Amino acid sequence: MAQPFDVKNLSFTGEAFPVAEQVHYWADRNKSIFTVSENGVLAYQTGNSFGTSQLIWFDRIGKELQKIASPGSFGNFRLSPDGKNVAVSVVDTRSRNEDIWIYDLTRNIQTRFTFDPAADNNPVWSPDGSRIVFSSRRKTSFDLYQRASSGAGGEELLLETDRNKFSSDWSLDGRFVLYNVSDQRTLTDLWILPLSGPAKPTGPSQATDDQKPIPFLQTVFFEYGLVMSPDNKWIAYGSNESGSGQVYVRPFPGPGGKYQVSASGGSRPRWRRDGKELFYVGNDNKLMAVEVSSKGQTFVVGAVRPLFEIRATPGFVDIYDATADGKRFLVNTIVGEISASPVTLVVNWDEELRKK
Repeated sequence: MAQPFDVKNLSFTGEAFPVAEQVHYWADRNKSIFTVSENGVLAYQTGNSFGTSQLIWFDRIGKELQKIASPGSFGNFRLSPDGKNVAVSVVDTRSRNEDIWIYDLTRNIQTRFTFDPAADNNPVWSPDGSRIVFSSRRKTSFDLYQRASSGAGGEELLLETDRNKFSSDWSLDGRFVLYNVSDQRTLTDLWILPLSGPAKPTGPSQATDDQKPIPFLQTVFFEYGLVMSPDNKWIAYGSNESGSGQVYVRPFPGPGGKYQVSASGGSRPRWRRDGKELFYVGNDNKLMAVEVSSKGQTFVVGAVRPLFEIRATPGFVDIYDATADGKRFLVNTIVGEISASPVTLVVNWDEELRKK
């Protein structure tokens, strides 16, 4: 849509009118894919960032084991700690609204978890499976909310700031929620939210000193997908600081240097529950497994083994998850062929605007 605007008076001077249709909408980040130039050129991409995919179980050699539910528009997801449920963001193809659903893998039923008109995504389970933290844009930015995984009770605002925040992990001891923050100066950064006992709301006027967010890593590069080791001593994450995506590990809470885990590119790390293996997705879309250990303050990276190639939905961080024993993997698998939507160029799109 476009609408005439008076820059001097800072007010609209006419009615809004459509410029293009079926513009690619990235529901997970509440963004549309388009741009305009000063000389009247409009460029936009059609389609939907989700596409059609299906949650599918695979073993360590890539053998398909089981399909979960029917194909749909699935986004980020996480397995519950006991592996019996999966929380996943789903887009309604008609309304384009994104909500979180819970799939009971034992009973093969699905239950809607969020109902707000705003986009709800990035679900993360508490270590005991009793609660789910998620991101939602109820106001001007994506904030962190929590709710009982059973659906009982209402939603609680966990953290509210003026920047977009996307939940990424919950430490196994229950003390910390890990999340990403979008910043215009430092792009995407890694933050930690301390929790005193059970998760407590920490809005602008509610945060106590022991609950204030802590910046873990802020640079001019993209850092994303942070996950805490089971012993709460290390944080694995992805970064493009080398010019391409790689997986790194840093000590928590620090200080200390970083250890590069991937050699030929990687992203989306996941720990095995015993902390002896780290998984990630290589730049060639192969799921990789790395033997890891620690000796005091030193992190040791062992042998790297490719497991199998995945065909996951692009554009999301949580495209797979692993069972506690690392023997099975749930992958958000693309259904059909993967094809990029074309970019449409419109010249002199603003001619119609001048007529208004």
